[in-house]
Amino acid sequence: MSLTISRPGISSTEITLYSPAERFIKLPVEAYLKLLPAYDIDGNLSNAFELLNAPQFAFINAINGPAHRFIVAALSRRLGKTYIANVVGQLVMLVPGYDVLIVAPNYSLSSISFNLQKQLIKTFDLEVEKMNDKERIITLSNGSSVRMTSTNTVDNAVGRSYNLILFDEAALSDGEEAFNVSLRPTLDRPNSKAIFISTPRGKLNWFSKFFDRGFSAEFPEWISIHADYHENRRMSEKDVAEARRSMSKAFFEQEYMASFNSFEGRIYNFLDTNIREYTWMEGDEVIAGLDPGYKDETALVVVVYRESDNTYWVVEDYLESGLTTSQHVKNWEPIIGRHGLETIFIDSAAAQTAADLAYTYDIATIKAKKDVLPGIASLQTIVEQERLNVSPECRNVLDMLAQYRWDDRSTLLTEKPVHDKFSHIADALRYAVYSFTVGA
Repeated sequence: MSLTISRPGISSTEITLYSPAERFIKLPVEAYLKLLPAYDIDGNLSNAFELLNAPQFAFINAINGPAHRFIVAALSRRLGKTYIANVVGQLVMLVPGYDVLIVAPNYSLSSISFNLQKQLIKTFDLEVEKMNDKERIITLSNGSSVRMTSTNTVDNAVGRSYNLILFDEAALSDGEEAFNVSLRPTLDRPNSKAIFISTPRGKLNWFSKFFDRGFSAEFPEWISIHADYHENRRMSEKDVAEARRSMSKAFFEQEYMASFNSFEGRIYNFLDTNIREYTWMEGDEVIAGLDPGYKDETALVVVVYRESDNTYWVVEDYLESGLTTSQHVKNWEPIIGRHGLETIFIDSAAAQTAADLAYTYDIATIKAKKDVLPGIASLQTIVEQERLNVSPECRNVLDMLAQYRWDDRSTLLTEKPVHDKFSHIADALRYAVYSFTVGA
């Protein structure tokens, strides 16, 4: 299905007529949209209501209904998510004394909503009391206001209450703390709500976490909407076919399919179907990769190589920081014993640690092949061929495979991965598999 709505009773074909007492948007939405000019795919003048798509109907009904306070919309490009969210924002502002906050990942992206609000104000010739382009605040003559901020400057927006908070392109920023700590307390007016809209950027981020709440019985006030490009009536199959040819599979899945399982820049396109429990077979060989950390985490990944089908199985992982070598060794002893581990490939730059392990703790290691790009390329091939399997208990490795990404800074002369919390477990896995594959 190209459209998914996590809670029952939300129409995607018409605007539900909730009673004035219970609905969030007090003005008649359909009448407003019919007055809002819009152009169809052929460039003919129409109105916004006639051009609403199914996700937009669902979005309006989800926020307008009394059952849901937090709306999370994961929508593909060109479905009009920012547009319809800003329309809702202005409808809220048309009630005297109502305040709206729009949060964007950065100052530049906030320009989109700010310009949209100015355009809508001009369309309906609304009386403005104050418009501050620098601070991006608009106050109408009825006392209502809309202000823009970024996730890095939300402190400038606290100290007041809001009827509606909109997070635009939420997956592009780390906004969980901004919302939970700074902004959620500002939703203290009766029937106040929050909207989170974005194209997904992988599974292990706050937007994905909030999206999952819409499907959970533990969060009944949350509702989630997901839609891909099939719901865009303006999208032609010819354009889609061209997009498939001209961009990477990951980027197409991200932008056109709104997939949480893929995002541009992801290094390993690991599939959930390769999350499997390991069962011992005669002839299997156990190896490990070790990336010692000093101020950072120390990572150990245990891998089994199966020669019969040329596959690798990650059976255990370890990631800890702030411990001495002796404390790490104490934790490793049961791991080594469980797997009869004898072959451990260690970061070749960690000569002192390798010596300490050998002479003090009787743990022999082998210098790993440290070539980063060839090692990543080798492991990418194994992943693409679905020859890497990971036990569901190995959460550190699974998280890394889902989120490990290339550094996209334009100033870089060569490709390199982002150095973050996934780097150490990624290095440990690469040391094991690549060193074993090419022969350390």
